[in-house]
Amino acid sequence: DQKHFEKNYTLQLAQRVKTVLEKDYGTHVIMTRSTDHIVYLSKIPKIAEQKQADLFVSFHFDSAPENNEASGYTAYYYNAGNGSKSLAQNINNVMKPAMPITNKGVEVGDFWVIHHNTVPAVLLENGYINSAKDFSYIRSAKYQKYIAKKVPMGLQNYLTQAAKSNQ
Repeated sequence: DQKHFEKNYTLQLAQRVKTVLEKDYGTHVIMTRSTDHIVYLSKIPKIAEQKQADLFVSFHFDSAPENNEASGYTAYYYNAGNGSKSLAQNINNVMKPAMPITNKGVEVGDFWVIHHNTVPAVLLENGYINSAKDFSYIRSAKYQKYIAKKVPMGLQNYLTQAAKSNQ
């Protein structure tokens, strides 16, 4: 609608998740952007590789061709063999119980940032920005804090599961 831009809400959400990860989990978080500037799509997976990241999470808000046509949250992965599917499942499992919008589950998604990533990578679509119902949540601090609390729990569950399977 030229008033509300996905980039603003995704940055806000990513910063909330970063704060929780650093404060409550002692995690070193690498952001592909921390201000309103362009980071070219082709460079994003390279950042994860160059910084030797353990995991990669990309936050987004979806859009449908028509307003109010779609609603919901989806966790996407591309490379099942590198742990990405398990990562998406672990995040989705902790999001599911009290998600205020429809949880559409885990799906394969051929998105550049997860397709061209060598580390376990997920892309989270946290609602439809052009759905009045979803947008009422997207812009609320309560919803963003819910996601910021749950995503780290899913990451922790994935890492615990991965460590056990490597023993």
